[in-house]
Amino acid sequence: MTSHKRKKAPARLLKSVYIWHRYLGLAAALFVLLLSGTGLVLNHTEELALDSRHVGSAFLLDWYGIHAPEEMRSFTAGTATITSAGNQVYWNLTRIPQVSAPLIGAVQFADLVVLGIEGQLLLFTRQGELIERLDGSTGVPAGMQALGLAADGMLAIQAAHGYYRVDENFLEWHETDSLDARWATALAPSTALRAALQESWRGTGLTLERMLLDIHSGRILGNWGVYLVDLAASLFLLLAISGIWLWSRRRASTRAHRRSRRTPGSSN
Repeated sequence: MTSHKRKKAPARLLKSVYIWHRYLGLAAALFVLLLSGTGLVLNHTEELALDSRHVGSAFLLDWYGIHAPEEMRSFTAGTATITSAGNQVYWNLTRIPQVSAPLIGAVQFADLVVLGIEGQLLLFTRQGELIERLDGSTGVPAGMQALGLAADGMLAIQAAHGYYRVDENFLEWHETDSLDARWATALAPSTALRAALQESWRGTGLTLERMLLDIHSGRILGNWGVYLVDLAASLFLLLAISGIWLWSRRRASTRAHRRSRRTPGSSN
């Protein structure tokens, strides 16, 4: 009986390891599919433009804590409403690209719409097409505080060290100590505009690339997600070790069986 039990023990151990190996494989398969799928997509980030495509799911945006800024300031310039929301500036409902400085003011001047941001004047057509950027090298004064129209129709700027007037060609700048002007005044956007801009702002807060990177690394679930990926890596190691052990035991068993068949009288 003792000899019989000894022979059965390795068989039971082999069967037990095989069962655990199978269950570990099923569990690890989920991680393999997830990591392989996200890794494959991320490998083609440029072709798929993942860094410029955004996630619109309200649930995911809330999960990431992406909320639109409450403070918004609007300026009316002709038929356009120019609004600053956080570090973004919008022409009506369209975000103006590459404009992130605080908005100082916006006015319609001649056939243009002029936006003032720190150290720059941005010249737009009435349809919202950016024509030119003017900065200190073209005469724009430093420390701009307000933008408006002077009584004589020239563009007016209040800066840190005085007032300035400029003609419609933006060539002649005149500095004065005081200036009679109608300054652009910031107003709170309407309820409908605020709601639309908040939705638009949130829609640009999370790129597909960032979300896929967070899924791939587990960081989408915070610290627990990182631990979960660590667990997956541990499962892969256990699978490799148990797979090698099972292969070696089965190979040894096969060799022993072959030797027993070749040995005369082994059946006795």
